[in-house]
Amino acid sequence: MILFVSGFNRSGTTVLLEATARATGGEPFTVGDLVRYGSADLAARLNALIEAEEPVDRGVDARPVTASTPEEYGWLLVDQGVTTRLTSRFHPRSAPLLRRVAADITDRAGTAVLKNPSDTGREALLLRCFPEAGVIVTRRRLAGIHHSADRALARGAEHTAYGMALTGHSPFVRALIALQRTRPGAALLSALGRWNLRLRVLGMLRRTARLPVERIAFLDYDELVADPVRAAAWAGHLLDADQLAKEFRASHSFPARPVPPASRLDRFLDRRWARVWERGRREQLARGVLPAPAAAPH
Repeated sequence: MILFVSGFNRSGTTVLLEATARATGGEPFTVGDLVRYGSADLAARLNALIEAEEPVDRGVDARPVTASTPEEYGWLLVDQGVTTRLTSRFHPRSAPLLRRVAADITDRAGTAVLKNPSDTGREALLLRCFPEAGVIVTRRRLAGIHHSADRALARGAEHTAYGMALTGHSPFVRALIALQRTRPGAALLSALGRWNLRLRVLGMLRRTARLPVERIAFLDYDELVADPVRAAAWAGHLLDADQLAKEFRASHSFPARPVPPASRLDRFLDRRWARVWERGRREQLARGVLPAPAAAPH
């Protein structure tokens, strides 16, 4: 079985990936998979970090880099040359490689759980290429994503070892890090990131509304944090929802942080985003994809 966890960067996909893997008894795509299936150069760079005497973290957060650290399959596609260094998005020509990786994971664990934020909004392509797969799509209020992204950029500019290893010590990435370390540069990168995300949300909403609801779970990160049992029930047709709630609660150990107020534009986009999720959930209930006692749409 293959489950894709789909969501934008900083929307809680890593926590959800881990919780989904444990809830299904499966395994996520990890740094160890990058070592196993990536090029010799990538494997050497990552092994140097895994085996370092002083622990190395992911840079954007404090998660230590080990062979079992969850990672995005997009880095493998870039390393294997099936996509470009300008994007880590899935392409149909990536399917044989990704299918081989997923098959190896399912052989040892039963379920392969994969994520790649670059493919958010491109779930229809993944479902066409992997007819046996399901997709968990997750949303988070934009103000929360922006706030988390700013903190991740700032931390990543000071903890660079892992990012440099993934990108092959890219001069472009070095330039971005140098820019992020200046106040005007950090403000520019933050603004560009916010507008890029808003545009991607608009494109994603149109495509997500047309996805086959029997193969999609509409989850909400903020709902999962507030009430994991009720929120996880919306994935009950793809996995054990009670177990997902339990594993999410165990995985989500981050301290609560105050989030700045959302802009008027972000509130508008949040409302449109919520309506797409509500329509999808209502259709699942109406068609019997989810049982009638499921939590009512909020």
